[in-house]
Amino acid sequence: MKFAALILLSLAGLASGAHAAHSQILQRNYQSEPRQLVICTFDASVLDYDFAGRHLSKVDWPAYQSRDLTILELSRFRSTTHIATALGPITNDLALNSVERERMARELGCTFGQNSILLYGRDGTEKARWNGGVSEDTLFAVIDSEPASAFAIEAEENAG
Repeated sequence: MKFAALILLSLAGLASGAHAAHSQILQRNYQSEPRQLVICTFDASVLDYDFAGRHLSKVDWPAYQSRDLTILELSRFRSTTHIATALGPITNDLALNSVERERMARELGCTFGQNSILLYGRDGTEKARWNGGVSEDTLFAVIDSEPASAFAIEAEENAG
């Protein structure tokens, strides 16, 4: 009987330890995570580079940097990240094969058969989705309306 009680207490201790670890994950501070704009190019009628290239050619990189916004470009043939700096992007090709690119695209919520742009917040949740392109004014309005962004903008104004 004592042995059974000891095992039960041990299991309860393990469960509470797992709960504590889980609660630490839930309490994670996402402020250091960048926002991510995902350009999904999976419309077969449009060349992959044309859709993403049109968007990338219009990017105001310093504005993206100030909003801590990175770009992930995904298509059947390309997977690339663009990290914003004041002087332009730091671009890195991801070593993914076509199956891995499509799996990543599905996990991120890309729509196959059409081109789309997805915005993910610092917490990793989808904040907005556009079929086709999106203007920077619209994109920045969504970002700047987030509570953390509004707080940061107000803090910058008060500091200056």
